[in-house]
Amino acid sequence: MKLLKRSVFAALLLATAGVRADFAPEPIGTVEVLPSVYPEHWMLVHDFSFFHMSEGEIQVVDPLADTLGGQYKGMFPASFIATYKYSAQRNEHYVAESFFSRGARGGERTDVLTIWDPATLQVKGEVVIPAKRITGMPKRLMSGLLDNDKFIGVYNFTPAQSISIVNLEDRSFVAEIPTPGCGFMLPVGQRSFSSICSNGSLLTSHLNEDGTLQSTSKSGVVFDPENDPIFENPGVAKDTAYFATFQGKILPIGTSNDEPEVGEAWWLSAESERNWRPGGMSPLMADSSGVGYVLMNPEGGEGTHKDGGSEVWVIDLTEQKRTARIELKNWGISLGSTGTGDGRLMVVTNADLALDVYSIPSGEYVKTLNTGAQTPFTVYGNN
Repeated sequence: MKLLKRSVFAALLLATAGVRADFAPEPIGTVEVLPSVYPEHWMLVHDFSFFHMSEGEIQVVDPLADTLGGQYKGMFPASFIATYKYSAQRNEHYVAESFFSRGARGGERTDVLTIWDPATLQVKGEVVIPAKRITGMPKRLMSGLLDNDKFIGVYNFTPAQSISIVNLEDRSFVAEIPTPGCGFMLPVGQRSFSSICSNGSLLTSHLNEDGTLQSTSKSGVVFDPENDPIFENPGVAKDTAYFATFQGKILPIGTSNDEPEVGEAWWLSAESERNWRPGGMSPLMADSSGVGYVLMNPEGGEGTHKDGGSEVWVIDLTEQKRTARIELKNWGISLGSTGTGDGRLMVVTNADLALDVYSIPSGEYVKTLNTGAQTPFTVYGNN
């Protein structure tokens, strides 16, 4: 065994000798920090590390840098399929994550909301929350900020459903808000949020000033969960959340008031194009100017809603019409975006789990990023 170890070690030295000779030694003990406010085109890549979930991470990435070293700005851990949210108002990253006392062997579970400093990527605080947050494929509605970012809610699934409320000012757990039969949270109004119910209705929870539950209200049925369900990842433009349906409609829900304002669903496609359907983990995004981008599959049908697509359709959400079609370089499975105005970028997680970057609204392909993320299914904009 000793001879074998020496042989392997020697082979490694020989294999890397030429490589090491090309690099000057790096100084030891150097500590660098990022800008306290990131450039608007930077993005956050959530790699939940599907094959070793306790080692998930959020990467800070400059997608326009020319080299991998320039693109990869840093990372902070996000353990066990974490839920992520950023507050521009408080300039903090929030990660709802889980830890087990015996590591990979399990043991007692502890769920926490970890608060990260964006410049140093160091922990600023931690709040223990009920050990029941959902551990599933990351979606934007698994957490939400309320009351000018005074509170954050974290979605629980055991399979009983509820929302854990944390006060971000005094770093304390406030309450668990039950949402029986209804999942996720879409912030509406000042201190309210709506959850999507199994029968296609919305349950809205209204909070008191201290974050505890004041009252609830329930809408009528707003979509057909049997024949045309909605994707839980909406695109948000101004004060409206736009949900894509499996068949290819857009359902707008206004979020400016304490009760959600449900609009009439409308078709993305002409009747002759109904073979085109939305697909993927995050098939729709929207920008503040009211432009939507939808990942579309030309062979859509029953059961294709997770398959992704070959085109992105550009939609004027106000006029309810398609304005352009972007043919993707590679098959896409999820959409993200970052930047504003003419510098806005669309980021497509492709079927090889690399990130294709496009300039929008032109749709011009820019580059493909390989930041080391294994499963970068969710990309968050830095705005």
